[in-house]
Amino acid sequence: MTTNSSSQLKTYWRSRLGVTAWQHPSGLWTSRRLRKGHAPLRLFHFKRLTLWQMLLALCHPKQVNQLEVRTAIAFIVGPFLFAIGSLWSITVPGAQALSSATLAMGSVFFTAGGWWQLRQAKLATKVLPADMQDWQWCGLRCAFTQSMGTVLFNINTFFLWGWPQSNENSWLLLAVLPNLLGSILFLVSAADGLIEVGHGKLLVYEPSHLGWWIAMVNALGCLWFMQSALAALPNNLPEIRVFNAGMATRTTLLGSLCFAIVGILSLAECSEDEASNT
Repeated sequence: MTTNSSSQLKTYWRSRLGVTAWQHPSGLWTSRRLRKGHAPLRLFHFKRLTLWQMLLALCHPKQVNQLEVRTAIAFIVGPFLFAIGSLWSITVPGAQALSSATLAMGSVFFTAGGWWQLRQAKLATKVLPADMQDWQWCGLRCAFTQSMGTVLFNINTFFLWGWPQSNENSWLLLAVLPNLLGSILFLVSAADGLIEVGHGKLLVYEPSHLGWWIAMVNALGCLWFMQSALAALPNNLPEIRVFNAGMATRTTLLGSLCFAIVGILSLAECSEDEASNT
C-alpha cells in the first residue's frame, strides 16, 4: 500500500454504520482486505475458498515478521492460555493462583494481538480518501475497540493475580468494572466486524469466506465473554461474592476457545490469496 493510492479510492459500500469497501483501479478493496494488507479483488468481494483450500491456506508457509501473522499468533496463544487457566479453575481444586497467573499471561498476548491489529488498521488509514473521516471506517473502529478491551482485561487479570485478598472497593474498580467494560468493548468490536464483512448488514451467509467465519466465531466468543462478565457482577459486595462464579469461569472457557479458533482462521487468512490460486 502506498499513500498515493488514496486519490484512487472511491467509496463503494457505505451505510449509516460505516464504510466497508472502496473502488480502486485494480478492483474492489474491501475493508477487511485493506486493513489486513491484501490487494483489491477484481471478480468478487471476497476470495471463495473450499474447506480444502482453507486448510491449504493455514498450512502455507508464513513470515512471522508480518504484522498480520504476528497478530494471528498472538490471538491463538492468548486465548489458549485463557482457556487453560479457566479449565484449571474448574477441574483442579485449590489451583486459583495458578489459574489467575495463566489468565494474566494470556491477557498479555491478547493485548499484543490487539495492538498489532490496531497498528495494521492505522497504517491502512494512509490510503483512505482525503474526504473521509477515519472514524467512518468500521474496520478501524473494530480494531480500536477490541484493542482497548484487551487493555481492560489486562487490568482485571493482573489485579486478580496480584491482589487475591483485596478489599471490596479495589475489587470493584480494578476487577469487576474493567471486566464489564472490556466485554462491552469486545461486543462493539464484534458488531463492527460483522458489519465489515456484511457491508452494512449484521448477518450474512458466506461459508466460503474466511473473513465471515472469523467475524461470526469472534462474535460468539464476545457474547460468551459478556455472559461471563455479567455472571461475575457483585452479588454481595462486602463479602466479594459474585452472582455465579461457575458460570463466569465456564463461559470464559467457551469464549476463549472461540477466540483461539479465530486466531487459527486468521492465520489461514494470511495466505488466502495463495491458497485460492492452487
